[in-house]
Amino acid sequence: MIRPFSLSDLDAILKIEQESFPKSPYDRMTFIELHSFCPETFLVYTETSADQRNQVWGYIIFIPEGRIISIAVLPSQRRKGIGKELLQKAMEIPDLKRLQVEVRRSNLGAQVFYSHLGFEKIGISKNYYGNEDAIIMQWIPIS
Repeated sequence: MIRPFSLSDLDAILKIEQESFPKSPYDRMTFIELHSFCPETFLVYTETSADQRNQVWGYIIFIPEGRIISIAVLPSQRRKGIGKELLQKAMEIPDLKRLQVEVRRSNLGAQVFYSHLGFEKIGISKNYYGNEDAIIMQWIPIS
């Protein structure tokens, strides 16, 4: 189930963040600030089975103007369609003209993931991640 983030999800989000981005994870304060900046578009994926109720397995933060700030899924829950569901939720925004994301040049798995969902490489941002470039990818909805 996809639902809006609440502050009670913060510890789970921090765990996902640290396991997904060990080189440069966002900290607690960053997530609190992002939630205050874009509360309607900070979404979490939770398991709905009785034994896993309210277990947060993934999240996405995006701005309606068309930029993904962050998306991550708990490593143990990857390749189950969770990331795809979260991203498709962002793609459903009415009047969305485009959706962009930056991906580490070394993160080939993420590049393939976005490509399979219709994103195309449109540029490079030099040293975006300190000493590593970012590939800029973009999706444009079909009218």
